[in-house]
Amino acid sequence: MIKKITLGLTIIITAIIAYNLITQIIGAVKSGERLTQAADEVYKLEVENKALKKRLSQISSPQFMEEEIRNKLGLTKKGETLVVIPEEKLHSVMGASPSAQIRLPNWLGWLKVFFR
Repeated sequence: MIKKITLGLTIIITAIIAYNLITQIIGAVKSGERLTQAADEVYKLEVENKALKKRLSQISSPQFMEEEIRNKLGLTKKGETLVVIPEEKLHSVMGASPSAQIRLPNWLGWLKVFFR
């Protein structure tokens, strides 16, 4: 009788210990997965950070600023002359009519079809 009780208690204690070990192993595996995901996210953010720093250095350069001022604001250096060609004249020289429809990229065309 005592052997059966000790055997039963041993089985119960072994089952409890096995259950606790299994839950700890599962928790460790999940923690490892979270750590891997966090490391991947850190790597992606570092790559993005490098790209942004490179873009910032390009934007901060005097050549970029001068190009933007010339192209977007239409300003010129001292001694230069700005020439503005009317749209109608440009289209007649290039051989395209101003009413010619501009072909949109596929993705933009589909976007306009579904979200007007």
